[in-house]
Amino acid sequence: MNRYLQEWYDLKTDEVRKVIHSIWEHPEICFQEQFATEAVRAFVANEGYDEILVRDVRDFKNTETATPNSVIAVYGSGHPVIAIVGELDALPGLQQDAVPYKSVGAGAGHGCGHCLMAGGAMAAASALRYAMEKEGLKGTVKLIEAPAEEGGCGKGWLVANGVFDDVDMALMWHSSLVPLNFSPTASMSVYDVDFEFFGKSAHAAGMPENGRSALDAVQLMNIGIEFMREHVNQNVRMHYNITSGGAAANIVPDYASVHYMFRSSSGDEDAREVFERGLKVAQGAALMTETQMKYKITSLLPHQYYNLPLCRFMDQAVPEVPPLTFTEEEYAFARELWENTMGKPAPEDPEKVLNTKFLPYTDTVDESFSSCTDAAIMSHVVPTVHYHGSGRLAGTPGHHWNITSTSGMSIGEKGGIYAYSVLAQGAYNVLTHPEVTKEFWDYQKSLNIPPYEFFETIN
Repeated sequence: MNRYLQEWYDLKTDEVRKVIHSIWEHPEICFQEQFATEAVRAFVANEGYDEILVRDVRDFKNTETATPNSVIAVYGSGHPVIAIVGELDALPGLQQDAVPYKSVGAGAGHGCGHCLMAGGAMAAASALRYAMEKEGLKGTVKLIEAPAEEGGCGKGWLVANGVFDDVDMALMWHSSLVPLNFSPTASMSVYDVDFEFFGKSAHAAGMPENGRSALDAVQLMNIGIEFMREHVNQNVRMHYNITSGGAAANIVPDYASVHYMFRSSSGDEDAREVFERGLKVAQGAALMTETQMKYKITSLLPHQYYNLPLCRFMDQAVPEVPPLTFTEEEYAFARELWENTMGKPAPEDPEKVLNTKFLPYTDTVDESFSSCTDAAIMSHVVPTVHYHGSGRLAGTPGHHWNITSTSGMSIGEKGGIYAYSVLAQGAYNVLTHPEVTKEFWDYQKSLNIPPYEFFETIN
């Protein structure tokens, strides 16, 4: 590892872990990441950046009354401009103590490990800035801490507000149940949609004939979607939750709502087709119940484009970084947590409990692991790496209390800091070989990526 990167990590890793843990202790959901924003800002304020911005991504130009939920810190000048990207938000309903058994509360929790990304990105960008200053390297490092990955399309707002306009590459990591891996993986295009139904209230026992139930419409829509599942391809996923279902059982509800996610790993057009079919089901439910229906697309996550030359280049940095290791105590914690999560004995192979190694790189897209992320929006405008692995238990469910648990202790903290240190080394290698950025951009242009107009997707 570059001596100055290593020197920075030797000096600052304990401080970074404290920031990660403080964000874990104060989980905040989509667009509400005030504590996390301030925690990152306070840390980078002492790290020698030339400019630090805190912004509300949905009210970006308003610096007076807007509530900030993102951080952009910049050091250096000129190209290459390297963005190191983290995430700040937690998930509702996944509060959990950092213990190896279920101890779930009612609040939010970092059940996707974004606190690890916030601290890991903050560390990688700051270590790179330190090495740049020590060696007089030309170029720019831009730390971007994004809100609202979980359902709010935070990076879409950042792209739309020009934060990536001058960027040559965007680098980020996400914890995962699989081994560390720079190879491309399948991604899903997603339509997030709110459906509202408006009916007519009435006494449910005294005059039910006068009522037109909005909840009936929601339920009929959901039933229609369940029958629709038989007639979509295997790459489609559809999820929903009722967000409003009426005030009391003896009142015919005149208002009800449901939120849907229509996903497909077959591309943006297939996702749109699934959404349009779902819209017809909603229209039919309204017709059957004599209610009115309105819908709003709240976000659209496009297909993710992997910049293969950039992925290969980052993968070459792996041997330069000291490997990830865990203690016997951490393995014991992980085995107990694995068993309490999966309901069976933990595997004997430690790599099947905690991933520490990188898979060999391949250009072939792995179709077995399919996810969605608003990082896909970055890939439409700049060469992007969004790699996965470690930071949580191997082979266990995502969006789960076990991830909140490991994110609140050394297993997650080590994984996030290590994963981003690999990106820091790869970014350093770009700065010392800036000519490689031409290859990344040549490949990006060869993909002929269709334009992504973020605001046009929000009706």
